[in-house]
Amino acid sequence: MAKTMKKFLRHTFFVFILAWAAGFILASIFHTTAVLTELTKIDVSIGFSDWLFMIRQDLLGLLPTYGVIIAVTLALAFFITQYLIDRIYSRRTESAPFPTRLALFSLAGAVSFGIMLMAMQPILNVTLIAGARSLAGLLAQCLAGLIAGCVFAYLGNKFKAKT
Repeated sequence: MAKTMKKFLRHTFFVFILAWAAGFILASIFHTTAVLTELTKIDVSIGFSDWLFMIRQDLLGLLPTYGVIIAVTLALAFFITQYLIDRIYSRRTESAPFPTRLALFSLAGAVSFGIMLMAMQPILNVTLIAGARSLAGLLAQCLAGLIAGCVFAYLGNKFKAKT
């Protein structure tokens, strides 16, 4: 039993890291793209190699701050979602079906990114992620959270199927 629990926790951590990485990488790329797109609107010429360089720099530069904030946000969102799933399905003989888990974790990822970004404004008195200042940018960030939730549900389901 302890061996199974250790394996489960190790796998859950691995799945979480992959989901976080997907969410962070996409959020960072969406942020950079939004900022560079706004610059091109005011006739700033940015070459393809510059785009790639700035995406790389933002990935590295945002990792210690935005990356950590995203990790905490997703950990809370996924924990709460799993708790709710366990509560809802505790009296049933079957566990939550994959489409339900996929929908709930995806929604949790998207909503948690939205809450995270909206909470930064009053706390820091600045929109930390410039790429989220427009509605399109905010929705792109939420899409990154949604995809992180999809990754978490999908990879978590693959583990459940094996045990």
